[in-house]
Amino acid sequence: MGKIKAYEISAEATPATAPTATTTAISPAAPLMGSVVGDIDASDITIPRLNLVQGVGNLAELFTPGQIVLNQETVLSNGSTPVEITVLSARKQFIENLGFDEDARPKVFDTLDEVHAAGGTINWIGDTRPTYVPVLHANIIVKAPAGVEGAFPLSYNGEDYALAVWSLRGVAYGKAGKNILTAAKFGLRDGLFNGKWMLTTKREKINRNSVFVPVLRNIGRHDADFVKFVTSIG
Repeated sequence: MGKIKAYEISAEATPATAPTATTTAISPAAPLMGSVVGDIDASDITIPRLNLVQGVGNLAELFTPGQIVLNQETVLSNGSTPVEITVLSARKQFIENLGFDEDARPKVFDTLDEVHAAGGTINWIGDTRPTYVPVLHANIIVKAPAGVEGAFPLSYNGEDYALAVWSLRGVAYGKAGKNILTAAKFGLRDGLFNGKWMLTTKREKINRNSVFVPVLRNIGRHDADFVKFVTSIG
């Protein structure tokens, strides 16, 4: 008798020379304990988002403006207490500059050439606002602040951490996104993950609106062991 294959036949086998109208159902082998198998891509992975709470919007109904929130449920800071983050990577794109009351899904382009080819602009022309604005999607690791629990599945040297995505556009892009891009060009050319950042918020008046903006300060570099930890994730 030949070896049993790594699958189970869920119906009685029929001779190969006598095909029937019904086909034999074959179940794949069960995955190893603790593992996942299948056709998995980025659309199957959910990473929490980091948000700064403003005075309007859905988050304003649940949290206090100025707070820094993870996954729309965990308050990391009231805005004045620094939150330590590490930027793993970042991607700049151009997103359609729709109004807050517009329900359409904004178009997104990777390059300025694509924006221009679609007839878009990124600068004010007279009183006409730009139709597209830059956005920076930063993949980050957030260190759990003292007293905050439950949302941090990663651990290093007795401290808890969580992966997150932080998208910066508008004022946030100018206040913090450009800091990240500048560091990538100069001080952190050997890898953004080498840098240690502290994030707070402050209220500023932009035109006639009062908004909370990110204050992102680079406070030095991580040691080699921490870099090894973050580069091993994923």
